[in-house]
Amino acid sequence: MKSIFKKYYSQLKQLEILQPIKPAWRNLRRWFIARTTPLPKAPKNNHGNSNQGDILDIYFNHKLDAFLNHQDSCISFKIDPKPLVSIIVLTYNKAALLLECLQSVVNHTHNSYEIIIADNASTDRTHELLARIENAIILRNSENLDFIRGNNAASKHAHGKYLLFLNHDTSVLPGWCDQLSDLLESRIDVGAVGAKLIHMDGRLQESGCLVRKDGSTWGYGRGHANPNACEFNHVREVDFCSGAALMVRAELFRTLNGFAECYNPAYFEDVDLCMSIKRMGYKVLVQPQAAVLHRENGNLSGRAFKLCQTNAPIFKKKFERELSLLQEEESAIHARDKKIGRNILIMDDYVPDPSRGAGMPRTKKILLDLANLGHKVTYIPLTDSATHSATVKELQFHGIEIFHGTFDLETILEERRGFYDTIMVCKPHHAEPMLWRMRKLFPKAHLIYDTEAIIFQRELDRALIEEKSIAPDHLADLKNREFAIMKQADTVLVVSEADRKTVVEGLKEKRVAIYGHPIKANEHAPGYVARKNLLFVGGLTDAHAPNVDALELFLKESWPEISAQLPDCKMIIVGANPCKRIIAAAGKTAQLLGRVEDLQPHYDQARIVICPLRFGAGIPLKLAEAMAHGVPSVASPAAGRGFGIQDGSVVAIAENSQTFISEVVHLYCNQEAWEQRQYKALTFAREHFSPEVVRKELEKLFSLQQTEQKIAA
Repeated sequence: MKSIFKKYYSQLKQLEILQPIKPAWRNLRRWFIARTTPLPKAPKNNHGNSNQGDILDIYFNHKLDAFLNHQDSCISFKIDPKPLVSIIVLTYNKAALLLECLQSVVNHTHNSYEIIIADNASTDRTHELLARIENAIILRNSENLDFIRGNNAASKHAHGKYLLFLNHDTSVLPGWCDQLSDLLESRIDVGAVGAKLIHMDGRLQESGCLVRKDGSTWGYGRGHANPNACEFNHVREVDFCSGAALMVRAELFRTLNGFAECYNPAYFEDVDLCMSIKRMGYKVLVQPQAAVLHRENGNLSGRAFKLCQTNAPIFKKKFERELSLLQEEESAIHARDKKIGRNILIMDDYVPDPSRGAGMPRTKKILLDLANLGHKVTYIPLTDSATHSATVKELQFHGIEIFHGTFDLETILEERRGFYDTIMVCKPHHAEPMLWRMRKLFPKAHLIYDTEAIIFQRELDRALIEEKSIAPDHLADLKNREFAIMKQADTVLVVSEADRKTVVEGLKEKRVAIYGHPIKANEHAPGYVARKNLLFVGGLTDAHAPNVDALELFLKESWPEISAQLPDCKMIIVGANPCKRIIAAAGKTAQLLGRVEDLQPHYDQARIVICPLRFGAGIPLKLAEAMAHGVPSVASPAAGRGFGIQDGSVVAIAENSQTFISEVVHLYCNQEAWEQRQYKALTFAREHFSPEVVRKELEKLFSLQQTEQKIAA
């Protein structure tokens, strides 16, 4: 058919009538061909480097050339005869990537370590680079042992307590190794810890990895544009972490005979190792504060998918029992943390930096206690989300997810609808607008209202002190409003027995729990002779009205006479950002230290702590801390009321400015009286502030919730 068409087409072209249009026809045909011909395919790469044009490869190769072309260039690691960590880097034909990796290690690793570099018989410039390395254990394999056998062989040369496997296609960030080893050092129940991996383009590769019921694996947060998003940055218990940056206890690794060689040459060996460690009763954690840039699949390239297909059935067969216990198709938020505790959401004013006062020291301790009891805790500040780096990192280290900086609260709550088992909202100005919303979004959750303080009682005291009349209707409205908030909650949390009685009197059927201020008593508190001066501790901004009122009055009416009678005594004031009233009252006779990170030295040096509150609610933390640190105190009746010690049996009680003067001078000058007060204060602290005693209330509260949940189910 085709030949017949060609014959007639040839005869047609010869017709005289068509000759004038032949040039135009040729042009039309060329135009059509030009617009329908596909672009030529890229020429085949016969040089074994599929990423030859990649900008990172170009950069790394130029960097390698510059390093090797300079005759004095070298990388010198520090020598430690008893290293805590053995860093193992296996390499094969990637000299440029290896240089980047080693330079990042030497620049950003500061704890006790040794480094072992194992070369799998590279044929590129790796041998030139290794000749420029000092103070490293360098192993030159006669053949390519691939990932599993190569790392197993290298581990036999390690001397560290921990083995840290690091891919050669990585670049570590500051603090990476310290963060991993610190976590292992602090947790004897943990067998392995992995780093957060970030793609070279800045996207998140993984913040810990999880295994599905069908044996497939996935990295939490994979592909997310912001690797520093709050939800990816707290320590979590996971199924496994990638072998690209994985720290393991050396004795466990050897007990398990290293990476399982049934997965040779690579893939699933890190999953197998971590699951085997968990099978032995240890946990596997991800520490996102240890961040490592990773050039994923830089060494295996297209082989990775086939190797995974080959090794997946081996893994599924070996861990069939563990896989059978996994839940079907868990969402990322449910699967990301393998702890078995409750999912708890807590909301309060600020990132709980203790130096801010305003109940933040207690809130922080609640978070830490719940995390230590095995619960999965999320914290969201509602008033001010400004980051306080030290507090954020400490809470994340203990496995607490904390939102800070910029975030969308509505989106977070909506995406997690139904996820939380328990929700605690602190303080009435948050509980009033939030509790009903939480009931709607999380209908099965147990709602806790943490009063932190009974407000209407404080306002009544303040009005009496300031000699302002307060309308009975207004006081009743404050009281009714506060009790209305309590009615919305399943449990009301208070700070003292006095507050518990107030709630029970108003709401007889309401469940009430107590969580005060857990503080460990200082059993080695310095004695009388080693101390001097008076100390006041507390928030002093305009927002801290009770503290400002109390200290201003003390400085004006009591301190001048005390100073005259005790000329060698100084008034030391600790509190962030003191307001103008306090600065004016302090003048030149008192020392304003502002914010202080560590209060221990100040408590150890002070002879007396003053707590002259005239009105307030809850219990004053400054008085609890003073007793626990073994510092005798002089306090007002309002300060002692929360502890039930208004009779002066534990701390000296001063009812006005004159009694403050006499009590302070007497206690400051009388060693015997001072030592009796110290003994009583420490005894009271042991009995009432012991972390173990306070934590039991939380344990009882949450064990009761779990029982009720089982009954409801």
